[in-house]
Amino acid sequence: MKKIIAASLVASLFASTGVFASGGGATPTAKQLVPGYLEFRAGSAANINLAEQFAVTAIAGRTGFVKNNFESTLSANVAAGVSDLAATNRFGAVAGSNKGYAVFTGSSVGGSVSQCGPQILKTVTNLAASAVVTGTLNLANANGCGITTTP
Repeated sequence: MKKIIAASLVASLFASTGVFASGGGATPTAKQLVPGYLEFRAGSAANINLAEQFAVTAIAGRTGFVKNNFESTLSANVAAGVSDLAATNRFGAVAGSNKGYAVFTGSSVGGSVSQCGPQILKTVTNLAASAVVTGTLNLANANGCGITTTP
């Protein structure tokens, strides 16, 4: 009986890893979507090495591409941003890691997530996270990529 209880306790630890990643029930950071680009976390942010939860609020009156509020978790070491362009019926996201060499973008136009631009040089501070800025996401392109040269 004791072995069954011990095994179930160990299993519950692995089943609840989301609780540990979020800081044990911390209040999510509020983010209000806007028409245009919204940064979730900058590549130079002090808390980039920790996972962070966000409570995202849709644009008032359901006038944006995103119609409902939702919660999300951004992994540790990742910078991200989104763009909500309701006027053109487009939504996109950009993300990069301070430990990686590639920026990834995706959009509702192309429906895919792909590497955006060439690999980031190893000498760049914060690596791919440093390239997660307003101009990186261009929703005129099918995959949302706005990088044309090596950052």
